[in-house]
Formats: sequence, C-alpha cells, structure tokens
Amino acid sequence: MLSSKASRNIFLCLFFLSGLGLVQVYSSSFLFATETYGNGLFFFNKQLIFSLVGWAAFFVIAFIPWKYNRYLGMLLWFLSVLLLTLTLFPQTSVSVGGARRWIQLPFSFRFQPSELFKVTTPFLLAWLLVLKEQWPLQKIFFWLVPFFAMSFPMIILILQPDFGTVILLCALIACLVFILGLPWLYFILGMSAVSAVLFYFVINVDYRFARWFAFLNPWADPSGKGFQVIQSLLGVHSGGLFGVGLGQGQSKLFFLPEAHTDFTLAVLAEETGFIGLLILFSVYAFLIYSGWKLSLKIHDFYEKVLSFSLIFVFAISVFIHCAVNLSLLPAKGLALPFLSYGGSSLLGSFLLFGWIISIEKNNRLDYD
Repeated sequence: MLSSKASRNIFLCLFFLSGLGLVQVYSSSFLFATETYGNGLFFFNKQLIFSLVGWAAFFVIAFIPWKYNRYLGMLLWFLSVLLLTLTLFPQTSVSVGGARRWIQLPFSFRFQPSELFKVTTPFLLAWLLVLKEQWPLQKIFFWLVPFFAMSFPMIILILQPDFGTVILLCALIACLVFILGLPWLYFILGMSAVSAVLFYFVINVDYRFARWFAFLNPWADPSGKGFQVIQSLLGVHSGGLFGVGLGQGQSKLFFLPEAHTDFTLAVLAEETGFIGLLILFSVYAFLIYSGWKLSLKIHDFYEKVLSFSLIFVFAISVFIHCAVNLSLLPAKGLALPFLSYGGSSLLGSFLLFGWIISIEKNNRLDYD
C-alpha cells in the first residue's frame, strides 16, 4: 500500500504530525480541562480516539482502489451538504460561542460537517472541470454551474456562521479558475463581485468588523478586541530561540483563549521556540511540496485537478491558522491540521492524504 518513496515519506510526516498533535493537545488543554471538567486528560483522551479513527480512515481510503474512491468522494460531498443542512435546525445541532456548526453525536462527541465539506469539495470541482471539456454549451455558461452548485452550502456556512471556511473555498475556486483559463475579464468581474460580497459580510457584522480593527491596531483595545492578538504575539515572542520547554508555557494559563484549538501555534511557539516552529513549518512545507509535485506528474486531467485542489485546501488551512497566530491576518477560528484539538478537522486531514496516496498509487508515481 505504501510501496513508493513518495507515499512512505507522506506517511512518516503524518505520523510525526499526529504524534506531535497529541502532545500539543495534552500540553495546551490540561489545565483548562482540569478546571472545566475535573479531568486534565479530557481533551487528550478524545483526541487520541479521534487520531485512531483518523488513522483507520487513512488506511482504508489508501487501500481502496481509486475507481471506488472517486465515487466515495462525491458521495461524502453530498453527505456533508446534508449534514450542513442539519446544522440549521436546533434539534439536530449544537451552538457553541454563538455559532451553530456542530452535529451532536453520542457520548458527548460532536461532528463539524464543514470539515468534511472542505475536503470533499475538490471532488465536485474536479468533476465539473472535466465536464467543461465535454460541455456542448457556451463556455461562459459552464462557469456559472460551479457557482450554483456551491451557493446553497456556502449560504449555510454563512448562516452558521463559518466565515473562514467560506473564504478558504472561495480562494480554492479562484485559484482553479485562474489556472485553468477563465478569461481575464470574467475573472476580474467575478473576483470583484465575490470580494464585494465578502466585504459586505465583514462590515455589517459587528464582531467581524471589530476583529478587523483589532488586527490593524490591537493595542487600541488591549483588554477587549485586541486581547487575543496581543496574547498570541506575546506567546510567540516569549518562546525565543529554543522555547521555555514543553508544558512550561504561560500563555495557555487562561491568558490565551482557545489555546488548544484556534491559537495552538502560539502555545507551541512559546514552548518550543523558533527552532520548534522551523521544524513544524518544514514538515508542512514538505507535505505540500510532495502533494504539489505528485499532482504535476499526473496525466489524467480529473486526478490532476483533484490532487492539486486537495493539497491546496491543506496548504491554505495551515497558512490561515499560522497567519492568524502571527497577526498577519485578522483573528479567525480555523484549526491547524493535525495539531489543533478537534476530531472533525483531524478526520478530514487524514481523509485528504488518504485520497492523495490513492491517486499516487493509481498513477504509480514517485519522486525523481
């Protein structure tokens, strides 16, 4: 199953990241879990279960022949849209922090459908782009099809709200249509329209508007809207070159909100320092480079677009989380793949690389 150098290297990177993720969840959540649930291992134990399920899903997906995986991906996309729809109803969803993004599962587990939607949307986009080559109608009509196919789930994401996933998927669509040759005029008009809509949803929602100004000048309200950004930067700065040591960080001691989820990179930076971040970024960069290199070698158009889209989703997820923690983007709750606490994100990341391995096996690719 992992017969090539490429797949083995990807596997080793995932093994490192999932192991580091367990250590990171334990370190960043122990005190919060003790104070909140009376059990310091509350989040660690759940993340361990998520990790085992994720590894099982990875090996199953990587083992299944590609001819079945391409249909499984589309089936899971439709399932994710159905589950997204269920988040609109209080009877089937859970509201946390004013956002209704989760489906309640037995034994206090929750599932976030947007994470599954995020990693299966490339299947829909790749399929639509294959149809483009066979479409008998005018080309401009084709470019409207993905828009209408994505409109319904995008509206649900905005209503939840989950603005970060909306921006991520808009970036993916924009990148694909640009690379694949949408005429410049249509591309500029489309990007302008989408940017105007996103800007409207920023300036007309108070907390998003406040986050934007906190990003521009967090010190204007250091104990309010700028608190997260400042504490994140203080944590990163405190780490220095080698960090203060695993488990010894201070920012997670109720100074940094959501230390085990949205701001886990800041905790890691404080405890492992610049060297730790350099190692982490190197592993992420190697995974992204490996996926990109494999996608360039693929001859089948559908599989090339799909593999590129999958690795783009992973790359932009890493970038947004890191940029938020380093105050390069306004604060936005988006998990860091493999390191942030959360079973939905972890499962989505394992599925994503399971499909990349499956595509690699189908094409029998390897590094030069």
